[in-house]
Amino acid sequence: MVPVPARADCTDETGSELFCNDAESGGTFAGFTEQATRSLPPKAEAKYVEGGKQVTKVVPYEYVTILACGNNTVTSTVEVGCTSAYQTCTDANAPGPYSIIFRRLLIPEPDVTKVWERVGTTCWPNAVPNNTARPQLTMAMIKSQWEHTPFAKPTVATQPVGGATLVTLPVYFQLHYPAAGFQPNEINTVTLLGHQVRIKPTFKHNVFTFGDGSTSGTTQSGGGTYPDGDIKHAYDKRGRYTTSVATTYGGQYSVDGGGWADIPGAITVSGPASTIEVVTTKNELVNQ
Repeated sequence: MVPVPARADCTDETGSELFCNDAESGGTFAGFTEQATRSLPPKAEAKYVEGGKQVTKVVPYEYVTILACGNNTVTSTVEVGCTSAYQTCTDANAPGPYSIIFRRLLIPEPDVTKVWERVGTTCWPNAVPNNTARPQLTMAMIKSQWEHTPFAKPTVATQPVGGATLVTLPVYFQLHYPAAGFQPNEINTVTLLGHQVRIKPTFKHNVFTFGDGSTSGTTQSGGGTYPDGDIKHAYDKRGRYTTSVATTYGGQYSVDGGGWADIPGAITVSGPASTIEVVTTKNELVNQ
């Protein structure tokens, strides 16, 4: 990866405005601010030969951005991605990805002095003027892919088995994930704009709903069976109760084989409901 240098302030040696996570403490340097990126000049003076004479004219700049990853160059035919290019900008609360800006003057042919110049870096590549780069994978695309993951829908099993129990008798609840869908730590691999993106749902917490107005509250437990299960509930009235469990998922992603990084946000997936019948018993004396 192209290193992200730490700076003591948020201006470079030319006085250009830069973006830092924490300017006062010299936090992570993340290149030009959004405004500085948008303010890059679209044109400049150029000297070249025209009609056998040297002329000086104002000509457009052509800009291009490349991912700040590996050995990517402005002339690379295949652009390699890396998780860090996205995480750098996510940490800076910027859209990303972290990109290197190049430009060259569009001098008319047959002049061959059009040389690419490195301008700097930015977390706002879409704000670069006259940007002719290929479409880039963005963090928004990665997050959208995670949000549309077919998450596994948790189901709940109870003991005593058979869907019936007695008033005041503790009922034990246990979560199960079905084979369908992606449960915590199962990896979904997709291709987005030519990049291999791995999406991994992560576990945040469960909530068991008991059907009588009470729940387990958020818990790290998946419950269990008698006698060791720690998610249990006793009903004090007879009746038919609808129970369920919901899992709240987080997420992690990896780009082109890079390390794992967190996806901001959480998604709660509720499983199908099940019914438990709570009954009472009556004791009778029988004269035999």
